Amino acid sequence: MVPHTLVALVLAGRAMLPGSPDIPAEDPSRPEESGQVAAARYEAAAREVSNWRLEALDALEPKPVVALAALVNAGKPVVTRCVRLNNYWCIKSARWNGELATDSEGHVGFASAAYGAEAAATLLRRYYLDFNRKSALDIVRRWAPAECNIATSIGGAAVIAVKGIGGTLRARYLASKRRGKAVRYTAKAGPGGKPGRVSMVLPAKTPQYRVPDIAAGMGEKKSRSASSSAASAQARPVRAPKPAARPTTTASTTPKPAPPPAATACAPDERRLRNYAARMVAGLDLGPTDDLRLFEADGTPLPNLSHVMLAMSGFELGMLRADPELVDRAIRRATLKIRAGKADLARDGAASATR
Repeated sequence: MVPHTLVALVLAGRAMLPGSPDIPAEDPSRPEESGQVAAARYEAAAREVSNWRLEALDALEPKPVVALAALVNAGKPVVTRCVRLNNYWCIKSARWNGELATDSEGHVGFASAAYGAEAAATLLRRYYLDFNRKSALDIVRRWAPAECNIATSIGGAAVIAVKGIGGTLRARYLASKRRGKAVRYTAKAGPGGKPGRVSMVLPAKTPQYRVPDIAAGMGEKKSRSASSSAASAQARPVRAPKPAARPTTTASTTPKPAPPPAATACAPDERRLRNYAARMVAGLDLGPTDDLRLFEADGTPLPNLSHVMLAMSGFELGMLRADPELVDRAIRRATLKIRAGKADLARDGAASATR
C-alpha cells in the first residue's frame, strides 16, 4: 500500500508542477537529449534553475518529502540552494557539461541533475587520480575547505601584526606621533565575511632589534664601530654561572601531558570536515584517512564510488540525498566515456604505427 501511495504522490506532484506535461523521459546515456533539460534556464533573481522541482522529484530521496517540498516551494532547511541548482554535490564552476550559470559564490546551476551527478563523478576521479587525494579527509579538505580567515580569527592576526612591525621605521614614525599611549588594536570584519581591517596605536618607545650589516638602515642605527664593540666585549669581565637551584621534589619519570591546544577560529570548520569524512566512510569498514578505493589506476570506477557519492550528497543537502539510480547512471556514463577514450587512444596508436 505504501509504495502505491508514494507513486501516486509523486505523479500528482509532477502533474501539478508548471511545465510538466509532455516531457520525454531522460536517456541515461545521453542526458542532453531530454526535452526537460533543453527547456531549463537559470533564473538569476530566484537563484535557481527553472526545472529544479521536476528534477528533484526524479533524482532525490526521500520521495514523500521531496514531493511535498516541490509542491509548496519549501525553503531551508529542506530545500537548500544546491537543490535549486540541480547540483546535489555543491560543485563550483569549471565549464562542466550542462553548466547553465553560477550563483554569487560560484556554485553551478546544471541543466539537469544528471549533469550534476556526472560532474561529481568526474571531479572525484580528478581528486583521486590527478591530485592523489585518496582518503575521505584529504578529499573533503579540498572539496569543502575551511572558511576561516582574518575576519574570523582577527585577534590572532592583529597580535601577529603588532609583534611583527614593532621594530620597523613605519612603527617608529607612528609611535612618534602618538606619545604616551599604550599599544592597542581593534578589528572589524567587513561585509559578507570579508577580511576585516586592523587599526592599532603603538607606544613611543618601540622595541629595537639589531639587524645584519647588509640590512643597515632598515632597523636601528649603528652607534659605534665594530672594532670598538669587539674591544669592549673583551674587556668586560665574565661572571661565573650560578649553580642551578636544587629541585624541591624529584622529577617524575612520567612525562607531563602536553597542554591542550589553543582553540582557534577554524575549530568548527575542522569538526565539520571530520564529520563529512566520517559520513563518507560510514559502512565501508574504513577510516577517514584510509584509501577509499574509488578508482582503478586507469580510471575505472570501483564499487565504493557509488557509496561515497551518495554519502556526500546527503551531507551537502541535509534532509535530502541523491537517488541511487541517479548516481549509478552517472557512474555508467563515466565508465562509457573512459572506455571510449581508451578505444580512441588504441585506434590512434594503431594508425600511427602503420604510417
